[in-house]
Amino acid sequence: MSDQRKRDEKERLWNEVLGRKRAYESTEASEEIELVIDEREKELKEIENSIHHNKDAKETMMSADLAMDELNKILKQQQKELEALSNEMKRKETIDPTLMDMDRLEKDLRRDYGEDFSLVEEEKEVEKKKVIDTEQIFDDIYNSITSKIMGQKDAMKQMVVAFRRPYVMGEEKDKAKNVILVSGPNGSGRHEAVSQMARSLHEKGVFESEDVYTIDMSRYSSGSQEQIFLQDLYEALEGSGSVICFEHFESGFPSFLRMIDSLVTTGKVVLNKRYVLTKGVLVENQTGLVKDTVDSLSAGGKYLIFITSQSASKVQDAFGADFMYHVLDTVTLKPLDEESIKAIIHNQAIALEKKAKDNLKIDIQVGDEIQNWVNSHFDKTQGADGITSIFYDFYVSLSHTALHNDVANKALELKIVNDAPVAIIEEEQVVLSRSKNSEEEIAAVNEELDQIVGLDMVKNYIRSLQSHIAMQQKRREQGMKTAEVSKHMIFTGNPGTGKTTIARLISRYMKAIGALSQGQLVEVTRADLVAQYVGQTAPLTMSVIKSALGGVLFIDEAYSLYRGKDDSFGLEAIDTLVKAMEDNREDLIVILAGYKKEMAGFLESNSGLKSRFPNYIDFPDYTGEELRKIAVLQAKGKGYEIDENVYPRLEEYFNEVQSINAMEAGNGRLARNLIEEAILKQSQRIVANPDAEMSKLLEEDFDFTIKVTAPAKKDEMNLEDLLKLAQK
Repeated sequence: MSDQRKRDEKERLWNEVLGRKRAYESTEASEEIELVIDEREKELKEIENSIHHNKDAKETMMSADLAMDELNKILKQQQKELEALSNEMKRKETIDPTLMDMDRLEKDLRRDYGEDFSLVEEEKEVEKKKVIDTEQIFDDIYNSITSKIMGQKDAMKQMVVAFRRPYVMGEEKDKAKNVILVSGPNGSGRHEAVSQMARSLHEKGVFESEDVYTIDMSRYSSGSQEQIFLQDLYEALEGSGSVICFEHFESGFPSFLRMIDSLVTTGKVVLNKRYVLTKGVLVENQTGLVKDTVDSLSAGGKYLIFITSQSASKVQDAFGADFMYHVLDTVTLKPLDEESIKAIIHNQAIALEKKAKDNLKIDIQVGDEIQNWVNSHFDKTQGADGITSIFYDFYVSLSHTALHNDVANKALELKIVNDAPVAIIEEEQVVLSRSKNSEEEIAAVNEELDQIVGLDMVKNYIRSLQSHIAMQQKRREQGMKTAEVSKHMIFTGNPGTGKTTIARLISRYMKAIGALSQGQLVEVTRADLVAQYVGQTAPLTMSVIKSALGGVLFIDEAYSLYRGKDDSFGLEAIDTLVKAMEDNREDLIVILAGYKKEMAGFLESNSGLKSRFPNYIDFPDYTGEELRKIAVLQAKGKGYEIDENVYPRLEEYFNEVQSINAMEAGNGRLARNLIEEAILKQSQRIVANPDAEMSKLLEEDFDFTIKVTAPAKKDEMNLEDLLKLAQK
């Protein structure tokens, strides 16, 4: 209710009810107000009586004067009290109703005029009298929405029926207006159709607001996020918008799904704790002594819409049969047909021409040649979203051109050159598409791979992914099914064998070939995933996973996540990781790194781990020759050159150290440490002999002392043993 409506309602109520007799007022006409005479008045009466009996005239006159004075004082005092009482009555009757709280006013009126009185009764009567020609309104909306959501006339008819239903069959108090299931493939227009319906109904005056609230159930991954979930749900239920959409409920946390199920089937969610509102925020009540606590949430006449790309049976798996019984309408959007695709591309082309003209001051014509190229190159699995993405790239490229060239008020020619859309600017060609593949980055990564010593098997595996991913991209563009392979990996090997370096190159390489959207490397250990208190591990793990989406999550010493069956925190982190890998398998690569034997035990901690990490890559210890090559590269990177006469001595030293204890020596770190020590020692030599060559490292600059000790004997496990254990 608006502020003006509240003021009008209060004034009407006061005008109507001020003349009515209060419920607790007496109706007996014979009842009179009795004036109470206090002790002072009694004394005056006695004085007056004494006047008639006192024979002494002088004494009588004095008594009479005294009596009159006292009587006047009493009358003045009573007059003041009556005036004060009168003013108080006037003040109460003329109180400004706009300053009163509506709830308080209703309580007072209920007390004064009986329990049947309610402020909302008249408002309800007004609503009943408000007649909406729903048939005409929804016919108009159907004609409008089908022109905006291409190729979905049948689905839009279902959508219009679903939104009109409560206006025809009525609705139950405090329950949802309707529960609607909207299904269809990605890019078919599911979200846009719902938004268009809400917008149209608002424009027709049926909805108070066009807002659509969307609750992504995948965001709430553990019970510790209950208050966050309830706050989001409360804001949606209490907001001015009439539509609430729930998505990704297939991966929602079970207890939160039960709450949504209750909201659908009973119309409310009974909370297991009492909450209070503090500045619009739902906060758990800690004292139990607070007035007006919140112990349930009501559907309150909202449309509850569940958006999915799954079948109805999958929805029933998430919620159950009773939930599906309350779903009165199912809206099914279909994949776009060729005619619809062409219409969407045409509309996007017109929109691009307008934006280029209005914002960039460029005249362009997006002709049939460009439109046909878009039709053959957009990602068919993304539907309309794939088309929109390409035109967005066009606009970004044109804006870049406008910022770096004087093209204002000029006409640019758009055409296809070498199967790529380009804009012709004074005989210069500017490519409009922004391919997810970066040939320059691929070349740079390959060059770095070539510079890495050894690890030929690892390099070959990384490069083999490029052809596979390129082929899957082609299949997507043709609307064919894709055969995604799991890209999660396990790296085993001693410290210093290049695991982190390769992980970083993999993240860049996957981004360059289009397998990942971002390409960042997030390197973590157990301390970054496991919390110290109950209920904190899952949210902490999820926050790390979300930071790695689109890139590579590299977990070093991953076996430390599992410290036995009693390590509930570690097991919780592993379970959260496994679920997140499944939910984000297309845009996340997880690499687990550690020693062979420890990693084998780690894979046994969760049955889902072994099947999700099919790629085992063992990083062998470096040979003396490989470490010598690494040492040469390390020195070169620091601006030094190793005298070739030292090469044999270096290889001999590295072979001996590696044979004693490669794990303790550190492999590549052994070469790096040796070079850093040689540079320090060479500095002392140069100070003593300034004429010596400053960039040359001689044999006398190296310390070939063996500093490692042989390890205690342990049962070794080779890669074959690890694979056999993982396949059990």
